[in-house]
Amino acid sequence: MAYKNIVFVKLEKRLLNDHRWFLMTENAQLIYIKLILLAAETYNKIPKNDDVLRVALRSSLQLADFQNCLNEIKQNFPKFKENKHFCYFKDFESKTNFRSKSDYQVHNPALPKCSVEEEEEEDKEEDKEKKKKPLTDTQFFEFLKTTYDYVDLQTEFKKMDGWLATRPGRTKTRRFIINWLNKVDKPVQTKKPVLQKAEEYRSPNQEDQEKVRTMIHETAKKMGAAK
Repeated sequence: MAYKNIVFVKLEKRLLNDHRWFLMTENAQLIYIKLILLAAETYNKIPKNDDVLRVALRSSLQLADFQNCLNEIKQNFPKFKENKHFCYFKDFESKTNFRSKSDYQVHNPALPKCSVEEEEEEDKEEDKEKKKKPLTDTQFFEFLKTTYDYVDLQTEFKKMDGWLATRPGRTKTRRFIINWLNKVDKPVQTKKPVLQKAEEYRSPNQEDQEKVRTMIHETAKKMGAAK
């Protein structure tokens, strides 16, 4: 019987003397061994969903207890990692005889990459490409309208065209547009004086005029008596 197609994992006996293993509960120790076996079964792509993982490991623990065991494992064995897709063991290739498709990449370049590290690199490259992706003309114009909301863009574009018309070596690039708009002075907003209502400035009526005359007359009499 040929054994080359049988996948196995290495479980080293020194694990029993590992202080990290000793610090974990028995349930966490059992879950750790099951995770290694599951990693070999799933090509080191372990489900991140705790409910799915609990069923896959045939665990009878309650979900809260199961999650506590996972936390113990992550704290004590940092090579048990996760990315945005799944959990995995770093350097798992050293613990199994399974050869992934990436191991045959040199012999058959047509096969897709499938190792965890390669997928992580691809995700990073994809994120970089998304960040580097330039804005479309419409998006760039919307960006200008939002950033320079105090500027009459159409007027400034005409000024740019006039300025560039006299300088054949220059072109209206996006960097040129940004530099130009950065030099446009932002208008200073001044508070307008609050005008009082016209009704507050009503002209004195006859009664008011009579009171004023009386006050002037009485004041004159007092001044005369004082002399």
